[in-house]
Amino acid sequence: MNNILKMTAAAISACLLPASCIKEATPTDVVTDSNVSLETTIRGIPAALMQAGSTGYANQGAGWDFSLPAIHLATDSMTGDIVVTGNIGYDWFTQWGTNTALGSEYAVGCLTWNNYYRWIMMANSVISQIDTSDLSSLDSDERTYLGFAYAYRAMFYFDLVRLYEAKEVTGVDGYTIPESIRGLGVPIVLPETTEAQAKNNPRATVDEIYNTVIFPDLDMAEDLLENYSAPDKYTISLALVYGMKARAWLERGSAFADAGASSESVRAFTDAAEYARMAITASGCTPLTQDQWEDPDNGFNNASSNNAWIWGLALPSESVSNLFCFTAHMSCENAWAEYHAGRGINRNLYNSIDTRDFRRHSWLDPDRSSYDYRSCRDDADEYFSETLEDYANIKFRPAQGAYQSFTVGGAADHCCMRVEEMYFIEAEATAQAGNLSEGRNLLNQFMTSYRMTGGATYDCTARAGTFEAFLNELMLQKRIEFWGEGIVLYDMKRLNMSSRRGYVGTNAPASYRLNVDGRAPYWNIVITRGETQNNPVIATQNNPDPSGLVELWRG
Repeated sequence: MNNILKMTAAAISACLLPASCIKEATPTDVVTDSNVSLETTIRGIPAALMQAGSTGYANQGAGWDFSLPAIHLATDSMTGDIVVTGNIGYDWFTQWGTNTALGSEYAVGCLTWNNYYRWIMMANSVISQIDTSDLSSLDSDERTYLGFAYAYRAMFYFDLVRLYEAKEVTGVDGYTIPESIRGLGVPIVLPETTEAQAKNNPRATVDEIYNTVIFPDLDMAEDLLENYSAPDKYTISLALVYGMKARAWLERGSAFADAGASSESVRAFTDAAEYARMAITASGCTPLTQDQWEDPDNGFNNASSNNAWIWGLALPSESVSNLFCFTAHMSCENAWAEYHAGRGINRNLYNSIDTRDFRRHSWLDPDRSSYDYRSCRDDADEYFSETLEDYANIKFRPAQGAYQSFTVGGAADHCCMRVEEMYFIEAEATAQAGNLSEGRNLLNQFMTSYRMTGGATYDCTARAGTFEAFLNELMLQKRIEFWGEGIVLYDMKRLNMSSRRGYVGTNAPASYRLNVDGRAPYWNIVITRGETQNNPVIATQNNPDPSGLVELWRG
């Protein structure tokens, strides 16, 4: 086994930021180089989203340093739905899973902060090179590249504001959000931002970020890409822009509802439902079939193998690292990383899946004979029964079924938006806007048409008679649907949901057994010390350190 694989996560979990930080793009960096071609810059963004070692900490052995897929794994590790089923010493995401070392002085904060602002700088670079004063004068390439750049920038700020907004947390002793930071998001950096401004750039309000960046950028992207036809699932499309608007209006709808602004909330949820339907229609996508979901060679690793993905990212074989890639951490079938921290599903969540729902087959039942599991491995029967623990996942397969070769098997496409998410947004937003009956019907139709087997019917009507009960049922199905895909944490934070890993019969390791009623404090991400040093005004606006404030359940 490669030496880097022998290092334990514990050796990294307490790694402090060095006094002189590795140079990375942060909000204090501004666009200064306009000599790189538009095409080169815009094509560099999706590559950067999949880059191994993007923060520089991979050189120190930090196995979490692989850009957007790592961010998705980190956020899902905080939900409690992912459980480490193997050796926890090899869990490189232990900080997020155990709520330890998440303060400003720890390196893990760079995963989100440094990456997103680096990507924003790249999008700003494209925008700065195109004269936007007269869009009608742009040629087709300029319109396309500019549309991409606005879509990317909106996407990045949308993730940032959801990660860093300090939403209310109750019932956790020692965790209090200062009044001075309520409603704050992150600093806004635009192409015209000067270096001096960037070094004295406070957190903008959440409302300001949505109103001056996210929605205007999405509107620009929609206009610019109106007649553009994406050649493949790796390219930004109008359907993706619609999907982003659906996500953003869903988020705003919940925020307005929390603030008691009922009319604004209804309008936002109505827009969310409409844009979700527009994304479904514009994409021409259809939900994954059972065969596609369970495909032992292409399951959740190949954008071209199905018609469900709206947008995904590619990882070329020449860019694959044996450790710094999603498949090494999430696929339990690969043989090049058999140290297996192992990722499985929370036992209670698994037991909530209907036995007629084929998604249940994504995890190994304690009774292995309950289903004829498909695998890319030649020794699957023995491997599944004697090596893998109960509830281990087989959802994410090694690319092309190449479980022995990290250069091939690790080169998996990474899904960033599936059409199924739009069905869930449409159902929730419809109910949130006041039509609970139709919301239930939409969820029932989706589940019956696309997830139940043997002609079985899904009907949540009896157990979802109230809006709260419906929302719990919808989120249950959404957590199952998007397990491991980096989506659900944002919903749980938005909806003030609880998370429970400590209970009789839990399969979570002892140090991961965190129970929180309502939002967890560690869902309010802390800004890195590197940023507070470069932009001192942020030092007085940081989120509280949540580390260690949630007591472990000990049975």
